[in-house]
Amino acid sequence: MLASPAAVTACGGCGYHLSVEPVTARGSDLSLSARLSGDGAVDGVKIEFSMLGTDGVVLGTVATGSDGVAKLDRPGAIGPDSVNGRAVAGWTEYRAKVWYLQDSDRAADAVCSEPATASFRHEP
Repeated sequence: MLASPAAVTACGGCGYHLSVEPVTARGSDLSLSARLSGDGAVDGVKIEFSMLGTDGVVLGTVATGSDGVAKLDRPGAIGPDSVNGRAVAGWTEYRAKVWYLQDSDRAADAVCSEPATASFRHEP
């Protein structure tokens, strides 16, 4: 965990890096992950996942574990033409970003990173 409640922002240049890998989802289960690494603690930082396309949608927010990985699992979330009930036409990417959370005004506690984007594909 962070030493004290932290200011978590979506800025760049703070010594942290967020990464995601391309995903090919098969069947109806959706599983996305992102890794946060940096100069300090990465446990408990909330990461927001969203689909990108003509009608992007936020899929959920998940906290990182002690290994810096946030994993979003949504069993049964993918239908024939949808994710979480939203049409997927044109969705070819997903994004992870540090979710803005302001619990403290102490800049030294800030964890921030540029968003990370990777390809998303669904095979029924």
